Amino acid sequence: MIQNLASLLLVSSLALVDAFSLPEAASSFSSLLASSLNNAIPNTLLIRKDGGSGGCPAIWTSISSDLTSSFLGSDGQCTDLARAAIRFAFHDAGPYSSKTVFYAPAAGGADGSLLLNSDEINRPENGGLADYRTWLMGKYTQYNQKAKVGAADLIQFAGSHAVITCPGGPKIKTVVGRTDTSTIAPDGFLPAGFGPNSSHDILFQLFADKGFSARDLAALIGAHSTSKAFTQQANGIPSGGQQDSTPGKWDIDYYAQVNSPPTGTYRFQSDINLSQANTTVGKQFQGFVGNQGKWTSSFADAMFRLSVLGIPSSSQSGFVDCTNALPRGTSSKRDIRAAPINYRAR
Repeated sequence: MIQNLASLLLVSSLALVDAFSLPEAASSFSSLLASSLNNAIPNTLLIRKDGGSGGCPAIWTSISSDLTSSFLGSDGQCTDLARAAIRFAFHDAGPYSSKTVFYAPAAGGADGSLLLNSDEINRPENGGLADYRTWLMGKYTQYNQKAKVGAADLIQFAGSHAVITCPGGPKIKTVVGRTDTSTIAPDGFLPAGFGPNSSHDILFQLFADKGFSARDLAALIGAHSTSKAFTQQANGIPSGGQQDSTPGKWDIDYYAQVNSPPTGTYRFQSDINLSQANTTVGKQFQGFVGNQGKWTSSFADAMFRLSVLGIPSSSQSGFVDCTNALPRGTSSKRDIRAAPINYRAR
């Protein structure tokens, strides 16, 4: 089994990302503009296997079954691979910012570069994701050769699949049709979990520049409900340290526990900063305490928009909805017992 998988840190990367300031990141964009045109890989998989057009290609149902066998543990909870899938989806799309100069296909947004570019995965903020990338590359090679499945689509589909596989996780609108690129994403636009760049105001502005509101940000960081950190030992978190008491379930324990952590749970400075009730994001954060329905609906909306981050609306209009290819929610162990035996075993 793949070891040392990354934590699901939607709002937490290594504190070393603090070394990259926004002006420094912006200075590298001119070189990206030229290379992006040469590296764009259009997705042509928009025709169903049965010959019809406009429906979700049948291959995604097969992919969904395949992912379930890896994302759903024998205990009925989501696995470390599932956690990494959600973080990987965020880190592929997250480098987009409205402050940068646009380049095709998504200005560093949801474009598959984290899988297709061999250097991007080595950035400090992507620490711990290399093993998952290797695993996902195997799936990408298999399904790209079989049915021309795109990297960006596979990354986001896997992220949506992982969320709903966690017991209590919502079904996120999931589309395919993105254009891939191997052009490395802009540097310095993923959030920091520790250090000066993990302050409330810096993170709030960082996400505002991506098009997210205070409520969106408060909802997205709730994915730490299933988080385990594997690369934060320098910040006092042991390998595998969890961010709430039930990391295998998609629940709201995280929101109540950030400021009163039970023994055996570990916090990111960014989470503490964003949770304070006297802050803009903190007011929204506190609104999710004790309200599972409010959080899951808010998260599903924000996560869908994250999954198409940076992609022009003119391109999105041609995407195909594959939400129904996702598995049904895992709400109890009874759901696991009803599933085929190969889905229950890791």
